[in-house]
Amino acid sequence: MGNGAAKDCRFQEQTRMSKKVFTSQKISIFLAGTEVRVQALVSTYGAKYVFDEEDLPEEARASLSLEVQASYKGIPVRCRFVRETNPAGTIFSLRFLNPSSLLVRQIEKDVATAGLPSPWMRGLPRLATSAKHLPVPVLAMVNVGAATFYMNVKNFTLGGLLLEYSGLDMEGIQIGTRLELDLVTNGGDKLPDIVGVITHVSSEPNDVKTDSGRYQFGLKFLEMTGATEVRYRGMIREHCVGLREELAP
Repeated sequence: MGNGAAKDCRFQEQTRMSKKVFTSQKISIFLAGTEVRVQALVSTYGAKYVFDEEDLPEEARASLSLEVQASYKGIPVRCRFVRETNPAGTIFSLRFLNPSSLLVRQIEKDVATAGLPSPWMRGLPRLATSAKHLPVPVLAMVNVGAATFYMNVKNFTLGGLLLEYSGLDMEGIQIGTRLELDLVTNGGDKLPDIVGVITHVSSEPNDVKTDSGRYQFGLKFLEMTGATEVRYRGMIREHCVGLREELAP
C-alpha cells in the first residue's frame, strides 16, 4: 500500500480510537423479578462487559434467548444478551432494542462529560464497508463442510474481516475454526481462494426468527493466492486513496 494512503487509513483508525464512545456506569437488569446492578461500559448501542462466563447468574443464563428489561439512570430499555468469545474467554454484553430518544440523549451526555475511548487497540486500520462510494468487499461465500454460507462483510483490514450472518445455528464455527471463502466486492469483482481462522465470535437470538441467530465472526487471513492478494491490497489502496481525497482541504 502506498505510504500516503496507508498513513491516511491509520489516521482514520487513530481518530476513531481516540473518540469517546463509552461511559462506565451502573445499570440495572431485571431477571426473574430480581434487580441486578452491574458496572458496564455503556454506549448508545448497549452495554459491554456485563458478565464474565464464570460470573453469569443462573437467571441470566436462563434468559439468553429472551428479551430482558434493563434500566439506565431510571430510563427503561429492552435488551438482548450478546455472547462474545475470543481467545481470552467469553463475556456477555447487552444490545439495546429500539432505545428511546431520552435514553440516547442521556448516554450521549454522559459520554461527553465522562466518556472513554474504545479500549480495543488495533495494529491495522479497520475500514467500514458502509462507505459504498469506495471499493469494499461486501459478501463472503464461506465453505463450511459441504455447505456454502453467504455472509455480509462489516469491516475489513489488511489482516482480516468481520463477517455477519443471520440464520440457523452456527455454533459449529468456533474460535480456531479454519474457513475457506471467496469475497465479492461492491463492484462485482470476485476475490477467490482465501483461507482464514476465526478469532472472535459473537452471537444473539435473531429479532425476527426465534429459531435462528445473529452471528459476527472475526476472521484472520492465513492464506491467499498471489493474484488474490494483489487485488485485495489494490482494493484497500484505492479505498484509502479515496479517504485521503475526502480529507484533503
